Amino acid sequence: MKKIKKIKDEKKIALRTIERMSIYRKVLEELSQVGVENVFSHQLADLVGVTAAQLRRDLSSFGSFGSISSGYPTRQMIETISKILGTDSLQNAVLVGVGNLGQALLSYRGFEERGFHISAVLDIDPEKVGKVFAGRRCYHIRELESVIPHYEADMAILTCRPDNLQEIINRLAKNGVHSVLNFVPKHVKPPKGVCVEDVDLAAKLEKLSFLRRLKGKIID
Repeated sequence: MKKIKKIKDEKKIALRTIERMSIYRKVLEELSQVGVENVFSHQLADLVGVTAAQLRRDLSSFGSFGSISSGYPTRQMIETISKILGTDSLQNAVLVGVGNLGQALLSYRGFEERGFHISAVLDIDPEKVGKVFAGRRCYHIRELESVIPHYEADMAILTCRPDNLQEIINRLAKNGVHSVLNFVPKHVKPPKGVCVEDVDLAAKLEKLSFLRRLKGKIID
């Protein structure tokens, strides 16, 4: 299992723990929106779908939270997890590819709510370059080297065609982008120091199709 290092004491943290921390934050946000001020570990664990012991282990990786008598303070927990995930301040990202999926992502408000802002878009289509999509100007992909520093972007979202995808990622890496969310169904080799998170929507549907055929009869 891949691991990352804890900032303070170099203790290694499993990436699955980080993924669950994001889910905890999402559920805590939902609880806060309906006026829940405190939640106990077993309640939060049940909502997330993990055991209370797993939840406590995950949280203990980053320090102590809440108390046995009153539980976890919802808003404080949201703020603390945001700091752990690095989303307590807005992070700029560029979007490469302004097709149907790209334009849908530009309109998705969830990014801003979770601390991410798509500041600019890039494409190769001359009919799109120079136009504004959901408040963001579209630049030609050849301007990548000037767009990245101008918008102080350190993340990228790829929804472009698979042509020259590796080259685009290499160029992003050379210009300070070390985190890439890739919706393009093509395998790439991440440059050293770059994290590429693949989101293959068709593969997810294939998984669901397989599970549907089994009708729930599957071993974890």
